[in-house]
Amino acid sequence: MAPKEGDRAFLRFDSPARGRVLEPGVVEGAGDGVWTLVFETRHHAVETGAQRVVYYNKARDFIEQLVLIESQSSGGPPYVLTVKPLGDAVSANSRSEDRVVVGDCELMAALDDEPNCPIQDVSLSGLSVLSDRRHRIGRSLEVAIWYGDEEFVGEMEVQGAAARADGKTRYGLLGVFDTPQGRNLKNGLTKMTLEIQQQQLRRISSSN
Repeated sequence: MAPKEGDRAFLRFDSPARGRVLEPGVVEGAGDGVWTLVFETRHHAVETGAQRVVYYNKARDFIEQLVLIESQSSGGPPYVLTVKPLGDAVSANSRSEDRVVVGDCELMAALDDEPNCPIQDVSLSGLSVLSDRRHRIGRSLEVAIWYGDEEFVGEMEVQGAAARADGKTRYGLLGVFDTPQGRNLKNGLTKMTLEIQQQQLRRISSSN
């Protein structure tokens, strides 16, 4: 399932400000357990010895591979990385527990009786939202999410809170799925996470 020479590849960075960022490059070589990746631009620092995730297309699927940065060129462009694959490659479409940033999708949720709370990111198990209200850690909230033509409602627990300069608070919420209503909410989170992640990856892949 390794990429071949000339394939597009995307090196992943997780930015606190921008969420997941994929740096586009090209596979120059992939043999003997070592890949050579070439990048015309470099927007993020890379450390030799660090582990990163690389994405690439294979048989109409978007593949995710954990790699070790073994060496890198001292200058550029082009910027050259030599990486070693670690473990087995998997379909990126099936690895969705990572939170997917959705701030630009204009998705909204209701927290109890507070409507129109902007959703910032989603995962299979939860989401984060912006709220004008104060909720204590551990509190359970009834959350309603609108996605497409469907509404998903269920209970979620406040796991984290971060106050912002604009007066809003960003809450990390974890779904409670052990009820029929909770299973409906889990279905909604799964649908959102998979579809939005696939859309983002396809958009990035087609634009490079």
